Amino acid sequence: MLLVWLNQKIDNGNIEEEFTTRDFEEAIEEISDFLHEDKSIQKETLSKKISGYFYETIPKGKGYRIQLTVYTKNLCKLLVHRIKPEIQQLELIHTFKRTLPLTDKDLENIQTFKYWFDNHFLTARNQILQHTEVLQQTVEERINELRTLLRPNIENPKELIGQFDKIFEDLAKQATGLANTIDFKNETLRKIKATKDLFTQDTETFNQFDKMQREVDTFFDNISRRISGINEKIQLASRRLRNLLDTLRHKQQFKINLEKFLQLLLVNGKNIKGEIVLPTEFPRRQIPSQLTKYLAIPKIDFQIHSLAEPERPEVDKEYYQKQEAKNLLMLNNQEQTAKWLDRIDTEVQAGNEVRFEEWMDKIIDAESNLEVPIQVCYGLILGSKKEKKQKLVIEQEPAPSSQNDLQLWKMKIHPTRS
Repeated sequence: MLLVWLNQKIDNGNIEEEFTTRDFEEAIEEISDFLHEDKSIQKETLSKKISGYFYETIPKGKGYRIQLTVYTKNLCKLLVHRIKPEIQQLELIHTFKRTLPLTDKDLENIQTFKYWFDNHFLTARNQILQHTEVLQQTVEERINELRTLLRPNIENPKELIGQFDKIFEDLAKQATGLANTIDFKNETLRKIKATKDLFTQDTETFNQFDKMQREVDTFFDNISRRISGINEKIQLASRRLRNLLDTLRHKQQFKINLEKFLQLLLVNGKNIKGEIVLPTEFPRRQIPSQLTKYLAIPKIDFQIHSLAEPERPEVDKEYYQKQEAKNLLMLNNQEQTAKWLDRIDTEVQAGNEVRFEEWMDKIIDAESNLEVPIQVCYGLILGSKKEKKQKLVIEQEPAPSSQNDLQLWKMKIHPTRS
């Protein structure tokens, strides 16, 4: 940290490139303050440990100055670039096009291809790998941001939607860059493989070309796997983000509708003799509950046990009566449906042909509703599929108009010879 601190001060112009011993000691004190460490560090001991390899002392006038070595400057540059990369906002295709251009002249002969390999490919390889590492780290940071925003209690959905849109925009940009990178990479490799016949004039030339071509192929294959992994993470995060955005928008719309509903009740509701009277469009209904549910926990204090019974909820008798009548009607219809199916089945078993449009009128007259005959018709269709001794024939022509204005196709059931 001391070396990086000194290098940053030189770059910012706070100290000269050839700085003094006092500048060195002040940097140590600043780092101690930053790390909340004791300042009683042995500065001379520290200076001797890093001298020679990380910095050198050079004479200047009647005194001496300190200068960081080239190794230290390069090391600091790598560390700072790793922590705060400059290529973080750039698409990967930009790094490929700037560091790995391949023209037809580079493939004219083995010498030009070797020059491209030594001065472009080998130089660009580390930078491209570094960019993919930074890109992967960026995507993981975006995914972590999504995870931190996935809280069960969302206080401000509108603000979160804006943050999600920004994250989604960054991920979409990187995904587009990855697709363009794959196209550029494949085109570069295709050009190299297409010129293979130009380097077969002798064994030595072909071996040089083959070695370089295989190294490029291996590197591009490695990059493809990296890009596929990064793109998969982007697509997964994008799907989660879209689902989350839809959920937030629905929640926000529900909140807006609820506010409008409450506002409408406040405006149109009235307080009559201490009781809130709502508009007729919003009748009040009590929610049915199980009577066995405890609304209060019995209090037990050592040997004293409270025998107070829990309050029983109010019951909406009108609602219960309607539900009971509805259930009884449903059971009655099911029972009558079964009876009519048995009667029709008895006719078929006796060898008689049954025309349902005739039975339809009988059932309606007896039951005074349409639900039972419809259920009987549905039951006959299902039963004929399972029963091999019966055959169901539906003629797609209207049956004679019934007295109930119900239009039917002609349908008959007759026994089969088996």
